[in-house]
Amino acid sequence: MVQNNLVKNSIAAYFAAIEIHNKPNISYRYETVTLLMMNAWELALKAYVKKYLKKKSIFTKDGHTISLDKALGYVNEHRNSVKKNSFIAIAKNIEEIERYRNSITHFYCEELEPYVFMLVARSALNYVEFIKAYFGKDIMEDEGLFIMPLGFKLPFRPEDFLSGSVAKYASSEEAKAFIKEIVTVIQDLHSDGIEDSIVLGFDLYLEHVKKATNSSILAAITSPSDADATFAKVTKVKVSSDASQIVNMTDSEFRTIWKYSYNEVVAWCKENIPGFKLDKRFHDARKAMFADTAYVYDRKLDSKNSKSASQKFYTDAALLKLKELLSEGELGI
Repeated sequence: MVQNNLVKNSIAAYFAAIEIHNKPNISYRYETVTLLMMNAWELALKAYVKKYLKKKSIFTKDGHTISLDKALGYVNEHRNSVKKNSFIAIAKNIEEIERYRNSITHFYCEELEPYVFMLVARSALNYVEFIKAYFGKDIMEDEGLFIMPLGFKLPFRPEDFLSGSVAKYASSEEAKAFIKEIVTVIQDLHSDGIEDSIVLGFDLYLEHVKKATNSSILAAITSPSDADATFAKVTKVKVSSDASQIVNMTDSEFRTIWKYSYNEVVAWCKENIPGFKLDKRFHDARKAMFADTAYVYDRKLDSKNSKSASQKFYTDAALLKLKELLSEGELGI
């Protein structure tokens, strides 16, 4: 009865977490979701201990139940003894979400939703597989419940937000440490030969879950010249050496990458860079990016006429680079 109640209440907490996450307009979303997700995992892990680890007790001497960390330690040790390294990534994912939950008061005014979403989305699928494998309950089949990447433009990939080549994204030391820990865990798992990741990304279609391995994430976010990754939301631009591929883009295709005109860049800077001035420093920073199509592309009105008038367009990465340069007073790209 204890085991059954633990599983029943665990699934109820999971349902509540997903339903709250998927509400289109709700404040305190991830603070609530992570609390409920950790509650779901804590109860599920205790149910596992009760069912499979007869020599372990979920009760302490004072009559209370063991902590989440204790239950996670028991299950992690047991599953990895059954199949080597099979539960390590799942445990690390839970630990990172717990870290966020326990540090929420330090993260106000930080734009950490993409990072927390990656962790929660992975955890949600891990949980479904865990309950199905060890308690015979198929939540997806029975309820058709899935977590949605609200507020993000698809395709959504972990490497869109984990990059060492762009401006820093979080301002507080606590937030920076939390984000850096995500990559540190990915690097450590990869070093140990474990490709099960603690985060999740989505392909273009919501119903298709893209597998994110530690190798693919680290390859995308780490360059030889910048091995210790910092973080920002970035639009990656991969331009072929064949310039005709850009020239022949439709306006719609072109503007999905080079989105912003000069006036739109200035408007963005005024809104997002404290103390911004339309001065020589701004123009020097802007001109320093002209040679790199990852930041700026000078599009001619008539692509076949070398003397045609042209207009420069800027990427998301250009905006972040401008903010970095103007905030730090650096003009080297």
